[in-house]
Amino acid sequence: MKIFISTDMEGVAGVVSWNEMNKNPLYCDLLNEELKIIIKNIEKSELNNKIEEFVICDSHSRGENIPYGKIDDERVSWIRGYPRPLYMMQGLDKSFDMVMFIGYHAMIGSYRGGMDHSYSSSCIYNIRLNGRTVGETEINTYYAGYFGVPVTLISGDDVFESQVYDFFGNDFPFARTKNGIGRYSAQTFNMKKIEKNYSNAINTMVNNVGRFKVYSPENINELEVDLVNTVIADGVSFVPGLERISGRTVKYCSDDYIDLFKMILTIANLGGKFSDYI
Repeated sequence: MKIFISTDMEGVAGVVSWNEMNKNPLYCDLLNEELKIIIKNIEKSELNNKIEEFVICDSHSRGENIPYGKIDDERVSWIRGYPRPLYMMQGLDKSFDMVMFIGYHAMIGSYRGGMDHSYSSSCIYNIRLNGRTVGETEINTYYAGYFGVPVTLISGDDVFESQVYDFFGNDFPFARTKNGIGRYSAQTFNMKKIEKNYSNAINTMVNNVGRFKVYSPENINELEVDLVNTVIADGVSFVPGLERISGRTVKYCSDDYIDLFKMILTIANLGGKFSDYI
Protein backbone atom coordinates (compact mmCIF):
# COMPACT_ATOMS: atom_id res chain seq x y z
CA MET A 1 0.00 0.00 0.00
CA LYS A 2 1.27 3.47 -0.93
CA ILE A 3 0.12 6.81 0.50
CA PHE A 4 0.53 10.14 -1.32
CA ILE A 5 0.47 13.27 0.86
CA SER A 6 0.09 16.64 -0.87
CA THR A 7 0.90 19.51 1.49
CA ASP A 8 0.11 23.21 1.47
CA MET A 9 0.80 25.80 4.18
CA GLU A 10 -2.25 28.03 4.49
CA GLY A 11 -4.15 25.46 6.54
CA VAL A 12 -1.32 24.68 8.96
CA ALA A 13 -1.87 25.47 12.64
CA GLY A 14 -0.41 28.80 13.75
CA VAL A 15 -0.18 30.25 10.25
CA VAL A 16 -2.32 33.33 9.53
CA SER A 17 -0.58 35.17 6.66
CA TRP A 18 1.88 34.77 3.81
CA ASN A 19 3.82 37.67 5.31
CA GLU A 20 4.80 35.75 8.43
CA MET A 21 5.57 32.58 6.47
CA ASN A 22 8.03 34.50 4.32
CA LYS A 23 9.77 35.97 7.37
CA ASN A 24 9.87 33.03 9.79
CA PRO A 25 11.04 29.47 8.98
CA LEU A 26 9.26 28.30 12.16
CA TYR A 27 6.15 27.70 10.08
CA CYS A 28 7.89 25.04 8.02
CA ASP A 29 8.57 23.21 11.29
CA LEU A 30 4.89 23.49 12.18
CA LEU A 31 3.90 21.77 8.94
CA ASN A 32 6.48 19.09 9.61
CA GLU A 33 5.05 18.55 13.11
CA GLU A 34 1.61 17.89 11.63
CA LEU A 35 3.13 15.38 9.20
CA LYS A 36 4.92 13.64 12.06
CA ILE A 37 1.61 13.40 13.93
CA ILE A 38 0.03 11.75 10.90
CA ILE A 39 2.84 9.24 10.41
CA LYS A 40 2.93 8.46 14.16
CA ASN A 41 -0.81 7.77 14.27
CA ILE A 42 -0.64 5.54 11.22
CA GLU A 43 2.33 3.67 12.71
CA LYS A 44 0.15 2.84 15.72
CA SER A 45 -2.78 1.68 13.58
CA GLU A 46 -3.66 -1.71 12.11
CA LEU A 47 -2.97 -0.21 8.71
CA ASN A 48 0.74 0.26 9.36
CA ASN A 49 2.00 -3.19 8.35
CA LYS A 50 0.34 -2.87 4.94
CA ILE A 51 2.07 0.39 4.02
CA GLU A 52 5.16 0.23 1.83
CA GLU A 53 5.70 3.91 1.07
CA PHE A 54 4.71 7.46 2.01
CA VAL A 55 5.40 10.12 -0.64
CA ILE A 56 5.15 13.69 0.68
CA CYS A 57 4.69 16.28 -2.08
CA ASP A 58 5.78 19.68 -0.74
CA SER A 59 3.35 21.89 -2.67
CA HIS A 60 3.32 25.39 -1.23
CA SER A 61 5.01 28.09 -3.30
CA ARG A 62 8.36 26.71 -4.54
CA GLY A 63 8.05 23.42 -2.69
CA GLU A 64 10.89 24.19 -0.27
CA ASN A 65 8.90 24.22 2.97
CA ILE A 66 9.36 20.84 4.64
CA PRO A 67 12.75 20.30 6.30
CA TYR A 68 14.30 17.24 4.70
CA GLY A 69 14.90 14.10 6.73
CA LYS A 70 13.08 15.04 9.94
CA ILE A 71 10.51 12.26 9.76
CA ASP A 72 12.11 9.09 11.09
CA ASP A 73 10.42 6.46 8.97
CA GLU A 74 12.42 4.86 6.15
CA ARG A 75 9.25 4.51 4.04
CA VAL A 76 9.01 8.31 3.66
CA SER A 77 10.30 10.21 0.62
CA TRP A 78 9.85 13.86 -0.34
CA ILE A 79 9.06 15.63 -3.60
CA ARG A 80 10.50 19.12 -3.38
CA GLY A 81 11.32 22.13 -5.55
CA TYR A 82 9.81 24.05 -8.43
CA PRO A 83 9.01 24.25 -11.33
CA ARG A 84 7.62 20.78 -11.88
CA PRO A 85 4.99 19.67 -14.43
CA LEU A 86 2.21 18.52 -12.08
CA TYR A 87 2.92 20.75 -9.07
CA MET A 88 0.72 19.74 -6.10
CA MET A 89 0.16 16.24 -7.48
CA GLN A 90 3.62 15.51 -8.83
CA GLY A 91 4.45 11.83 -8.47
CA LEU A 92 0.94 10.47 -8.09
CA ASP A 93 0.00 7.55 -10.31
CA LYS A 94 -2.22 4.47 -10.22
CA SER A 95 0.23 2.59 -7.97
CA PHE A 96 -1.01 4.60 -4.96
CA ASP A 97 -3.88 3.53 -2.72
CA MET A 98 -4.83 6.79 -1.03
CA VAL A 99 -4.21 10.53 -1.08
CA MET A 100 -4.15 13.08 1.76
CA PHE A 101 -4.38 16.88 1.51
CA ILE A 102 -2.63 18.46 4.50
CA GLY A 103 -2.57 22.17 5.33
CA TYR A 104 -5.03 22.99 2.53
CA HIS A 105 -7.34 26.02 2.45
CA ALA A 106 -10.70 27.40 1.31
CA MET A 107 -11.30 28.36 -2.30
CA ILE A 108 -11.14 31.98 -3.50
CA GLY A 109 -13.88 34.29 -2.27
CA SER A 110 -14.58 32.32 0.92
CA TYR A 111 -15.83 34.47 3.80
CA ARG A 112 -13.42 34.08 6.78
CA GLY A 113 -11.30 31.54 4.90
CA GLY A 114 -7.63 31.90 5.72
CA MET A 115 -5.57 33.07 2.74
CA ASP A 116 -8.37 31.96 0.42
CA HIS A 117 -7.35 31.37 -3.21
CA SER A 118 -7.57 28.82 -6.00
CA TYR A 119 -4.16 27.87 -7.37
CA SER A 120 -3.01 31.49 -7.71
CA SER A 121 -3.81 34.35 -5.35
CA SER A 122 -2.23 36.86 -7.73
CA CYS A 123 -3.98 36.15 -11.01
CA ILE A 124 -6.96 33.74 -10.69
CA TYR A 125 -10.27 34.78 -9.17
CA ASN A 126 -12.46 31.78 -9.97
CA ILE A 127 -12.20 28.34 -11.57
CA ARG A 128 -15.11 26.29 -12.90
CA LEU A 129 -15.17 22.71 -14.13
CA ASN A 130 -18.28 21.95 -16.20
CA GLY A 131 -19.83 25.08 -14.73
CA ARG A 132 -19.16 24.18 -11.07
CA THR A 133 -16.93 26.45 -8.98
CA VAL A 134 -13.98 24.50 -7.61
CA GLY A 135 -10.89 25.08 -5.51
CA GLU A 136 -7.59 23.25 -5.26
CA THR A 137 -9.14 20.41 -3.30
CA GLU A 138 -11.73 19.53 -5.91
CA ILE A 139 -9.28 20.00 -8.79
CA ASN A 140 -6.69 17.75 -7.15
CA THR A 141 -9.31 15.19 -6.08
CA TYR A 142 -10.37 14.74 -9.70
CA TYR A 143 -6.71 14.40 -10.65
CA ALA A 144 -6.36 11.57 -8.11
CA GLY A 145 -9.61 10.09 -9.43
CA TYR A 146 -8.12 10.01 -12.94
CA PHE A 147 -5.78 7.32 -11.60
CA GLY A 148 -8.47 5.62 -9.54
CA VAL A 149 -7.09 6.83 -6.20
CA PRO A 150 -9.39 8.14 -3.43
CA VAL A 151 -8.74 11.07 -1.09
CA THR A 152 -8.95 9.81 2.50
CA LEU A 153 -7.81 12.61 4.86
CA ILE A 154 -7.79 16.43 4.75
CA SER A 155 -6.79 19.19 7.19
CA GLY A 156 -7.24 22.95 7.44
CA ASP A 157 -9.50 25.60 8.98
CA ASP A 158 -13.22 25.48 9.78
CA VAL A 159 -14.31 27.43 6.68
CA PHE A 160 -12.46 24.96 4.48
CA GLU A 161 -13.89 22.10 6.55
CA SER A 162 -17.43 23.09 5.56
CA GLN A 163 -16.42 23.08 1.88
CA VAL A 164 -14.86 19.64 2.27
CA TYR A 165 -18.08 18.31 3.81
CA ASP A 166 -20.14 19.87 1.01
CA PHE A 167 -18.06 17.96 -1.53
CA PHE A 168 -17.21 14.68 0.25
CA GLY A 169 -20.00 14.37 2.82
CA ASN A 170 -20.22 15.11 6.55
CA ASP A 171 -18.51 11.89 7.68
CA PHE A 172 -15.28 12.55 5.77
CA PRO A 173 -12.08 12.43 7.93
CA PHE A 174 -11.05 16.05 8.51
CA ALA A 175 -8.57 17.44 11.06
CA ARG A 176 -9.36 21.05 11.95
CA THR A 177 -6.31 23.17 12.79
CA LYS A 178 -7.92 26.57 13.44
CA ASN A 179 -11.04 28.72 13.09
CA GLY A 180 -11.04 31.46 10.47
CA ILE A 181 -11.71 35.08 11.42
CA GLY A 182 -10.61 36.82 8.22
CA ARG A 183 -8.28 36.34 5.30
CA TYR A 184 -5.26 37.05 7.48
CA SER A 185 -6.58 36.25 10.96
CA ALA A 186 -7.61 33.10 12.81
CA GLN A 187 -8.10 31.44 16.16
CA THR A 188 -5.44 28.74 16.04
CA PHE A 189 -5.32 25.75 18.39
CA ASN A 190 -2.84 24.27 20.83
CA MET A 191 -0.88 21.39 19.32
CA LYS A 192 -2.31 18.94 21.84
CA LYS A 193 -5.80 19.66 20.53
CA ILE A 194 -4.57 19.35 16.96
CA GLU A 195 -3.02 15.96 17.79
CA LYS A 196 -6.42 14.81 19.06
CA ASN A 197 -8.13 16.13 15.93
CA TYR A 198 -5.69 14.25 13.72
CA SER A 199 -5.96 11.10 15.84
CA ASN A 200 -9.75 11.09 15.56
CA ALA A 201 -9.66 11.76 11.81
CA ILE A 202 -7.06 9.05 11.19
CA ASN A 203 -9.07 6.53 13.25
CA THR A 204 -12.06 7.29 11.05
CA MET A 205 -9.91 6.94 7.95
CA VAL A 206 -8.41 3.60 9.02
CA ASN A 207 -11.85 2.20 9.85
CA ASN A 208 -13.10 3.12 6.39
CA VAL A 209 -10.18 2.09 4.17
CA GLY A 210 -11.54 0.48 1.05
CA ARG A 211 -14.82 2.38 1.22
CA PHE A 212 -13.74 5.85 0.09
CA LYS A 213 -15.24 7.15 -3.13
CA VAL A 214 -13.05 7.72 -6.16
CA TYR A 215 -14.07 10.95 -7.90
CA SER A 216 -13.58 10.14 -11.55
CA PRO A 217 -13.23 13.12 -13.91
CA GLU A 218 -14.23 11.17 -17.01
CA ASN A 219 -17.25 13.39 -17.72
CA ILE A 220 -15.45 16.68 -17.02
CA ASN A 221 -14.53 18.37 -20.30
CA GLU A 222 -14.83 22.14 -19.82
CA LEU A 223 -12.68 24.59 -17.87
CA GLU A 224 -13.46 28.27 -17.33
CA VAL A 225 -11.14 30.59 -15.44
CA ASP A 226 -11.96 34.13 -14.33
CA LEU A 227 -8.77 36.16 -14.09
CA VAL A 228 -8.26 38.98 -11.61
CA ASN A 229 -8.19 41.62 -14.36
CA THR A 230 -8.24 42.04 -18.12
CA VAL A 231 -4.50 42.48 -18.60
CA ILE A 232 -3.92 39.01 -17.15
CA ALA A 233 -6.51 37.67 -19.59
CA ASP A 234 -4.66 39.52 -22.37
CA GLY A 235 -1.46 37.80 -21.31
CA VAL A 236 -2.76 34.23 -21.19
CA SER A 237 -5.25 34.27 -24.06
CA PHE A 238 -2.67 33.46 -26.76
CA VAL A 239 -2.07 29.98 -25.25
CA PRO A 240 -3.09 27.47 -27.98
CA GLY A 241 -6.60 26.14 -27.44
CA LEU A 242 -7.50 28.74 -24.83
CA GLU A 243 -10.54 30.80 -25.83
CA ARG A 244 -11.17 34.32 -24.53
CA ILE A 245 -14.93 34.48 -23.86
CA SER A 246 -15.15 37.79 -22.00
CA GLY A 247 -13.00 40.58 -20.64
CA ARG A 248 -11.37 38.50 -17.96
CA THR A 249 -12.63 34.95 -18.56
CA VAL A 250 -10.96 32.23 -20.62
CA LYS A 251 -12.26 28.81 -21.59
CA TYR A 252 -10.63 25.52 -22.49
CA CYS A 253 -12.20 22.21 -23.52
CA SER A 254 -10.73 18.71 -23.60
CA ASP A 255 -11.96 15.17 -23.01
CA ASP A 256 -8.73 14.40 -21.16
CA TYR A 257 -8.72 15.71 -17.56
CA ILE A 258 -4.91 15.83 -17.51
CA ASP A 259 -5.10 18.46 -20.25
CA LEU A 260 -7.53 20.52 -18.15
CA PHE A 261 -5.33 20.14 -15.08
CA LYS A 262 -2.22 21.25 -16.93
CA MET A 263 -4.08 24.21 -18.41
CA ILE A 264 -4.94 25.42 -14.90
CA LEU A 265 -1.24 25.27 -14.03
CA THR A 266 -0.33 27.03 -17.28
CA ILE A 267 -2.77 29.87 -16.60
CA ALA A 268 -1.55 30.21 -13.00
CA ASN A 269 2.11 30.29 -14.02
CA LEU A 270 1.78 32.57 -17.02
CA GLY A 271 -0.90 34.79 -15.51
CA GLY A 272 1.26 35.50 -12.48
CA LYS A 273 3.75 37.25 -14.76
CA PHE A 274 1.11 39.88 -15.52
CA SER A 275 -0.40 40.29 -12.04
CA ASP A 276 1.44 43.57 -11.40
CA TYR A 277 1.87 44.58 -15.04
CA ILE A 278 1.50 48.34 -15.60
